[in-house]
Amino acid sequence: MHEEVAARPWWRQSRVWWRITRDAISIALAVVLLAWGLPKVAGVGWTEILEPLRGLHPGALALLAALQLSALIAFTFTITGALPGISHTRALTVNLAGSLVANTLPFGGALAIGATYAICRSWGFSRAAIGISIVLGGVFSTAGKVLLPMVGLAALLLQGGHISPALRDAAVFGVLALIGVLVLFVTVMVSSRAAHAVGGFIQRVAQALLRLIRKPRELGWEAAIARLRDQTRDVMRTGWLSMTLGTLGYFVIYFVLFWLCLHICGLVIGVGTLLAAFALGRLLTSVAVTPGGIGLVEAGSVALLVAMGADPAQAAGGILLFTIFTHILEIPFGVLAWLVWLWGRGKSGGDARHAVAAGGIEFGVHAGSEVEGGQVAGSGKTGDGARVGPAD
Repeated sequence: MHEEVAARPWWRQSRVWWRITRDAISIALAVVLLAWGLPKVAGVGWTEILEPLRGLHPGALALLAALQLSALIAFTFTITGALPGISHTRALTVNLAGSLVANTLPFGGALAIGATYAICRSWGFSRAAIGISIVLGGVFSTAGKVLLPMVGLAALLLQGGHISPALRDAAVFGVLALIGVLVLFVTVMVSSRAAHAVGGFIQRVAQALLRLIRKPRELGWEAAIARLRDQTRDVMRTGWLSMTLGTLGYFVIYFVLFWLCLHICGLVIGVGTLLAAFALGRLLTSVAVTPGGIGLVEAGSVALLVAMGADPAQAAGGILLFTIFTHILEIPFGVLAWLVWLWGRGKSGGDARHAVAAGGIEFGVHAGSEVEGGQVAGSGKTGDGARVGPAD
């Protein structure tokens, strides 16, 4: 039956049309949220929103571009810590390539996992090592997203500000959800029994779903998660400092970029409010209903800033400028990264395998168990960060 479906032309496969419909709806939603929702939330028209962006000095634009690139370079330390043996240049390449997929395609996080896998495999890294790096990259990115709202809310309270119950409840819900993911990860890392229990539970649920769709199979994820735990702990012991500093540097530089975008548009407001708006925007990137959370991030951030007394046009213009540099600008960077990878594929040969061994990551995993490790890593993604790179 599966072979018959695969043999059909793509236009006769219902699964393909479902994906096309889903993606079209997602892109349409992003356009509506940005084109109609942003001015609606701000309470001003597009003429007022674009006014602060007219006549921007080239030096200011160059500074913003440099900060964006610096943030991406900072995160390469997280990637090199999570995937020993990879260079910073290659870490930047895979980060930009994954970001391009995640930020331009609806529900692109899962596709970015595939991009990360294909690129890193071409350099000779094992499936298990790639899976671990994806898991750790997602965990550290999630940890940053959990800490940001806490810092933002604390700064807001110290500043004497107040937020609406709806925004407060949304922030609390998002933080609690991400904390749940982190607690589960830490529990699995600390306890071998917990690793087997969680792996067994996920395996049973997945096998039940496969039986439900009449494709029963034995997955063996329980043993794979337990094995992944042991290997992840080894990487954590050597790479935790690099991953921590890389993630911290990434978020700090992004906040400076966020502040400068708003400042260039004329908005002067308290640090607590800025931190709260920035944190909310980072949380909303985890909502995968639009590519990279576009539309949702802008509307949510502007709503909070306006609620805190910011000028609507300046707030919307600054957030739009921030989106241009953190989302739109990554598209040409990502295209360049893909071209660099494609050009270098023939030259890489087997040097990556030697780099992996030199970095102390020669995982003794057989081909079958490597696939299991990759599946586990893929299922462990957190929001839009499902790639070796930050979740923007």
